[in-house]
Amino acid sequence: MKIYSLIDEFSSFNPCVFTLGVFDGVHIGHQEIIKNLIFRSRKKYCSVLLTFHPHPKEILNSDKKFFYLNTLSERIYNLKQTGIEHLIIHPFTINFSRLRTEDFLKKILHPKYKIRKIITGYDSHIGKNRDSSYEKLKKLSHNYGIKVYKVSPYKFQKKIVSSTHIRKSLLLGNIQWANQALGYFYTLSGNVIEGKGIGRMINFPTANLQVDSKKLIPKKGVYAVKINYLNNMYSGMLNIGVNPTLEKKNRKIKIEVHIFDFFENIYGKKIDILMIRIIREEKKFNSIQELKKQICIDKINVQKFFYREKKNR
Repeated sequence: MKIYSLIDEFSSFNPCVFTLGVFDGVHIGHQEIIKNLIFRSRKKYCSVLLTFHPHPKEILNSDKKFFYLNTLSERIYNLKQTGIEHLIIHPFTINFSRLRTEDFLKKILHPKYKIRKIITGYDSHIGKNRDSSYEKLKKLSHNYGIKVYKVSPYKFQKKIVSSTHIRKSLLLGNIQWANQALGYFYTLSGNVIEGKGIGRMINFPTANLQVDSKKLIPKKGVYAVKINYLNNMYSGMLNIGVNPTLEKKNRKIKIEVHIFDFFENIYGKKIDILMIRIIREEKKFNSIQELKKQICIDKINVQKFFYREKKNR
């Protein structure tokens, strides 16, 4: 897969099939669009995907912090797995957002890009104030001899799969629906940093994870997770929260994972935490002893969950 950092950098000797969008999460709805893109390109055309970074919502609503399902590197990795040939990552800026729909379309529809077909999602919008429509795109494209195909919305459990719905599900702790909608386990990745060592003091040592500040963190609580370290997979339980029993002042959210049957020192090392299922919500306990007792119960519940999962395969 060839990667370009601007639309103008892209060039191809062969005619192309083209799609565009943010593709945050590269979920199963996105994957359907890309499958259509690749199917319609087959051996005759090359496949091109134009995406934007930062996310338009981050730029246009700068007063409100926006959180991503994928970091940019994760999005690139996920898109690479789909088999597309060309990926354009165009910077989204205020000036770019002010570009009139017709001007933007004329730019990407220019004969030099050799686009023969465009694949669009059911809710794709282009140009200033998202004022374009499928019909407008189809009409303008026709003038350039380009065919436009619209992919119907993809539904799971009677709900349209979208990045927005996945974000809401993660914030509600509905990890299972989010994973099904993504087509893979939602993952928190980062380097292990030093904590206060409280977990080790109560015989539950944890690895504290430092994740990208723009990555969406699911609902506070205890989760059953899988941990990928150096391509080896381990089971464990993850706590997302502010440690209300122990922390009186510092209310910063912490991500701490207890890896079962694991005794290596991994400070400074990168790990990937695959979110499987929420076990319980965050709770404040009256004492450390009460907290420790609950953690023991949590561990038993997580181990039972993984045992049942293994047995049902």
